[in-house]
Amino acid sequence: MKLKGKVAVITGGTIGIGAAIGRVFASEGARVALIGRNGAQGEKTCESIRSEGGDCKFYVADVSKADQVGEVAAQILKDFPQVDILVNNAGIWKPGRVTDLDEETWDSVLDTNLKGMFLVSRHFLPGMMERKWGVVINVASVAGLVGAADASSYAASKGGIVNLSRSMALDYAPFNVRVNCLCPGMTETAQGHTVVAHYKPDGDQTEEKRNWQPLRRVCMPDDVAKAALYLASDDAEFMTGSMFVLDGGLTAQ
Repeated sequence: MKLKGKVAVITGGTIGIGAAIGRVFASEGARVALIGRNGAQGEKTCESIRSEGGDCKFYVADVSKADQVGEVAAQILKDFPQVDILVNNAGIWKPGRVTDLDEETWDSVLDTNLKGMFLVSRHFLPGMMERKWGVVINVASVAGLVGAADASSYAASKGGIVNLSRSMALDYAPFNVRVNCLCPGMTETAQGHTVVAHYKPDGDQTEEKRNWQPLRRVCMPDDVAKAALYLASDDAEFMTGSMFVLDGGLTAQ
């Protein structure tokens, strides 16, 4: 029970990596608040967590919209005594080179992936600063470390998250608030299927994902969730400003 008594807020918590983090955190004793855009799917995920004995509530919001984030954050701070852990996981992927993208597509990716972290974090950091304890985990991608062909807006947003995480780590270290960044490689999620289908439309989904990673297996949402658990727990109490890469060796090539 590494997170017993803690409250964790997880954005993009309806499916995939966010839902997996919610399940693992709840199993380790955390009270979990999930934020996402799909209310029906979010409630289904929460019910699954509760059926396993976890404590979970779901809140509908688009993290790229400041007014929605403000309303949901205020409700969470009413429903829970404090927020100890924030996982900024919400993100979208859209393909396109700079010369192919329109402004609307560019803005939708940057607003969700990068600005959303700013909008959410500013509501929960003050409480952590006041209590002199807190953990923020920002979910980026290997695309934020090495770039990605035909995905300039996504790579730009994830690269921004990497340095945002470093800056936040420096800013809030005096308050004993740790900020780290998770950088998964290709992961077995709905978005992962979309990415592979774009680059290899005629390929076998699972085999293509294996081919991309030297360990020759697909990263699973639970792989990322276990890493998030480590970063959120006291096991990582001297770790801040770090990039935690889970890519099966991809960026070592």
